[in-house]
Amino acid sequence: MASKKVEMYAKKRYELDEIKNKIKEEFDKRKFSDVEFKDEIIRELGDTKTLLLIFENWFLRTRSYASLVIMLSEYQGYQSADIIATGGKEAFFSFGAEGDFAKFGEDALKNLGFQGKVR
Repeated sequence: MASKKVEMYAKKRYELDEIKNKIKEEFDKRKFSDVEFKDEIIRELGDTKTLLLIFENWFLRTRSYASLVIMLSEYQGYQSADIIATGGKEAFFSFGAEGDFAKFGEDALKNLGFQGKVR
């Protein structure tokens, strides 16, 4: 099973819950996409906050689901986002669904001022 990873960062502009809602809004705007929000986990330890978001999307070209996990962390006025997309079926080669799904998350966060790179 293939996976794609993206690391991003930003100075704090939004609360983590606001970022979650804006990501969901961005996914809702996408044509030909049926991204479903599955679950979240929120943790606070001292002045560090973490929000883990899990999404799922059906990709017709692979006739399978792909998962997208976004971990948002906040510490001392900075925020980071780690994105991992996986699934989407793979045989002798990847059909690229996981890369497309990672790009969905990356684009949503770029619209919120995050910068980053694919790993």
